[in-house]
Amino acid sequence: MRILFSLLLILLISHSTFAQKLEAENVYEITGKANRGYLGDVTIDEPNNDIALTFVTKSNDKMAKFETYHFDGTTYAFKKLDTDEEEFEKAKTKFKWFKYKGENYSVEAVTVERNLTGTLVLKRKLISYTWSWFWGGYDRDVKVLEKVKPKNDEGNKYYAWTAAENNQTGEVLVLVGPKAKIGAKDQDPNAYMKNFSILTINSDLDVTKESKIDFQYPMMPMISNPIYDPDATSEDDADLSNSDWGLVFVPVGGPGMNKVADPDFSDFTLVRVNGSNDLKQRTSFKPEYNLWGIQDMISSGNEVYLIGPAKKDDKYLNQIFPANMDDDARTAAIEAMKWQAFQIMKLTDTKVDYLKATSIDEFDAKLKTPPSQKKAPSYDGKKFAVVNFIRAANGDVLVMGQNFNQPKDGPRKYTDPVMFHFGSDGALKAQYGIRRDENNKYAEMAPSQQDVFWKAGSSTAYWMITEIKGVKSETELKNAKLKVLAYPSVAKIDIASGDVGDFVAFGQDQYYLHNEHPYLPTSNKSKIVFFGESKGGKTLWFGRMPME
Repeated sequence: MRILFSLLLILLISHSTFAQKLEAENVYEITGKANRGYLGDVTIDEPNNDIALTFVTKSNDKMAKFETYHFDGTTYAFKKLDTDEEEFEKAKTKFKWFKYKGENYSVEAVTVERNLTGTLVLKRKLISYTWSWFWGGYDRDVKVLEKVKPKNDEGNKYYAWTAAENNQTGEVLVLVGPKAKIGAKDQDPNAYMKNFSILTINSDLDVTKESKIDFQYPMMPMISNPIYDPDATSEDDADLSNSDWGLVFVPVGGPGMNKVADPDFSDFTLVRVNGSNDLKQRTSFKPEYNLWGIQDMISSGNEVYLIGPAKKDDKYLNQIFPANMDDDARTAAIEAMKWQAFQIMKLTDTKVDYLKATSIDEFDAKLKTPPSQKKAPSYDGKKFAVVNFIRAANGDVLVMGQNFNQPKDGPRKYTDPVMFHFGSDGALKAQYGIRRDENNKYAEMAPSQQDVFWKAGSSTAYWMITEIKGVKSETELKNAKLKVLAYPSVAKIDIASGDVGDFVAFGQDQYYLHNEHPYLPTSNKSKIVFFGESKGGKTLWFGRMPME
C-alpha cells in the first residue's frame, strides 16, 4: 500500500535564527477570469526578485488565455500583470508545462483478473481522458470491456498472481506461474509457485516479452507495489510509466507443504522490474521478524527502502495471508493487524545496508509530545497508515503516518499523526505523537499531508501537518472540483534531544494552502514560503516562515 506520494516535498534548510512565525506576509486579489481557471505554472526568478504565477483559462475552442501575475520575491507585493492568448498547439510549444492534448482522448488497454481457480483472465479496458480547464489536468474514466485471451498463448496455461499496469501505453505486466495440465505425468504441482514469469501484454493482446524468475522452493509474492521516488511528481504514482515494480517473494509452507517448503521461512527475495519488463534487481534477505507486512517500497537515488510492521512467529507468511489473497485485501489486513514491531530495510544498489526491527516497547520508551499537549498518541502496532517518507541529507529516515479507527460498518476514521525518526543505521531515535486541532468529518476522511523541513548539520527540524478545516465544491462550465480547505501547522524538533515543541498554525479561518502548490520553491533553504488562497480562491496569500 501506498498513499498517494504526489503530496511529498523535501526541502533542505540552512541556518536562520528565527522560529515559528511569519516574517513576511501579503495578499492579492486576482481577476474573476483567473479564478475560474487554474494555476498552471509557478516561476521563481531570484536574480530579478520576481515570482510569476500563470493562470490559464479557455478563451474559445482554439485558444487559451494566460494571465501571469508578477510579485516581488521578498515582500510579495504585486508588480504587474501580463496577459497572453495563444492557440492550443502554439501554447504547448511556448509553455512547456501546458499539458493540453485536446478536450478528450482515450487509450485502449488491458487489465488483469483471475478466476476462482487462479486462471489468468484478461479484459480490455478503455481509459477516457477529459480535460478540465478548472484544475488543469485530465479527469480519467475507466470502463472494463469484454474478456479476452492472449494471442501468443492460451490464457488457461497460466496461474495469475498479480499485475502492474501502464495507463499511458495500455500495456500490462502480469506475474504468472505455469498451471498444471490435467492428467499430465511427471509434472511439479508446485511449479506455479517456483517457476514464475512476468509477461508483457500490449493493448493488441500480444505477449511481447517474458522475463523468468525461478526459485528452488515454493514462494509467493507477498507484496506487489510500485517502487516510487518521493522527489518525483506524477499524475499517477502507481502507474508503470512513472515507477518500477517491486515484488517481495516469501516462502510458502505449512500443512501439506512440509516436504517441499523452504526450511527457512525468513528467506525473502526482492525483485525489481521496470516498465519495459527488464529485471533490474534480485536481492535475497532475512528479516529479523519473519512476519513482515511491508507497506511501502521507496527509492532515493540508488537506494531502496522497505518499511512496515512485523512480528515473530513460527509460521510462514502464507499461513497468515493466503497465497490467493488479493493485493487490496492484504493491504487492509496488514494495516489492521496487531504487530510487535516496525521493521525497516535499506539497500544501496543490490546490497543490504541494514535491516532492523524496533519493538513497540521501544517506540513507547522514545515517545515525545509537545509540552502543552495532555494526551500522548503513539504507534501501538495496529491501525496505522504510512503517509510520507523522507530520507534526509545525513541519511536519517523520517516515516510519517496516521492512526485510524475502523468502525464495523463504514470507512475508517483517521485520528492522530505520528512520526518515526530513524538514524542513518536504521535505529529508532524518537517517536513523535501529536493531537491535531481539527477533528471534523473531513479531517477524519483522509490522512493529513505531512512534511519535514530539515538541513543536514542543523540541530533543528520542522514538522508540518495540514489541518483540514473542510472542503469546498466548485463548479465552472460543467467542470467541478473539490478544494480541500487546509492550513499549515508547524512544530520545531530538536534533533539531538528528540524534543518536539508546540505547533503553530498559519492562515487558519482566512487563508488555506493551495492544493497543488502549497509552497513556493526557492534556493534560499532557510525559509519556507507558504502559498495559499482565500476560501473562494480569488485572494492569493503569501506567508514566509524563517527556519533555524
